[in-house]
Amino acid sequence: MKTIYKSIFGILSIALFLNCSEPDDIYMGSKDIKASNLIHIETLPSYKLNDLIYINSSFSRYLPEEGYDDLLDIYKTTKSNEYSFEFLLEKKSAYDTWTPINIGNKIVVNIGKLYSSNASIGVCLFNPETNRYEFRAGIPLLETGEFRLRISSNLYPLDTNSSYISVYIYTTISQVDNQGNYYFTVN
Repeated sequence: MKTIYKSIFGILSIALFLNCSEPDDIYMGSKDIKASNLIHIETLPSYKLNDLIYINSSFSRYLPEEGYDDLLDIYKTTKSNEYSFEFLLEKKSAYDTWTPINIGNKIVVNIGKLYSSNASIGVCLFNPETNRYEFRAGIPLLETGEFRLRISSNLYPLDTNSSYISVYIYTTISQVDNQGNYYFTVN
């Protein structure tokens, strides 16, 4: 009789362990999700000297999660007030090479924050009134020539807390090619 109870207890323990373990898409306190078009380039038909090319991102704290009917509340899941992404402006040289342009403190930030050197980090700040993460900044075009704006399609939380899950968002950007580049000419 003891053997039967031990066997039943063992089977129930294994079943409980399997049901309580983390889903396959959560690993070491992080989770990946996909969402379309969370970063935008405000394009113009043509660019001239001293124009601004704007990058913006405005997305809800509630995002779809593959395999679930309910939306994932990324603010509640991460407790992060900031989501960020990277971008870089490059100019084409006479030798068909691309050289980074130091845009540093020249960027005009309307919403959000910016960390900048050669590559810049745009920071989408959580707005509790709209329940959205928001960023908008303009890059002044101070030289003529051929340019490309490289934008990472990954959004990641900046102020993570080890007690919560970090949610990394992979997005699409409709104005860029497969490598994340937007090409344009300044006249």
